[in-house]
Amino acid sequence: MKFLAVRLGSILTALGACFLLQAVAQGTGNDYLQRMVVLAGLYVTLAVSLNLINGITGQFSIGHAAFYQVGAYTAGYLTLLNFSKGGPTNPLWLFLMIVVGALAAAVAGFVVGLPSLRLRGDYLAIVTLGFGEIIRITANNLDFTGGPNGIFGIPDFGNFGLRTDIATYWVTAGVVSLAVLASARLGRGRLGRAWRFV
Repeated sequence: MKFLAVRLGSILTALGACFLLQAVAQGTGNDYLQRMVVLAGLYVTLAVSLNLINGITGQFSIGHAAFYQVGAYTAGYLTLLNFSKGGPTNPLWLFLMIVVGALAAAVAGFVVGLPSLRLRGDYLAIVTLGFGEIIRITANNLDFTGGPNGIFGIPDFGNFGLRTDIATYWVTAGVVSLAVLASARLGRGRLGRAWRFV
């Protein structure tokens, strides 16, 4: 019963923080603040995934930004490609592209992980740093990634009856909440205990 009360308290605290951040951003009418809150949510998701590697297993990986970039460019490019050919722009299609982007990042992680399977410590850090630099330099020099400017014109996933920036905030808050919850469950489960012994 005490465990349930603590868990419910944590969930209510997180929801309260989400509502407070949104109320401040919307109350001030500051679009910049709204955008920064959404970006902070995206970086929290990235930090949670980094915590699984560096925090739980103790492995020193520096390539997380590259995997993040592979997933983001894949989802963005496929969405823009479909949109430019007159394809559907409904929320289900765009959420499907997010899943495809996550799978692309997982495949990139698998490809980098195969040759570096037995590496640890500084050697793993060097391999992941090298992969991160390769992806960054490649993305800056390709036309379809938009070079240093990135990809423009990606449609949003709908407003669900709200203003688009508010809908974006709530979708981001939901993804962040799921990522934090999944990370906490993984860390406390059987797999998390095995990771700690790595």
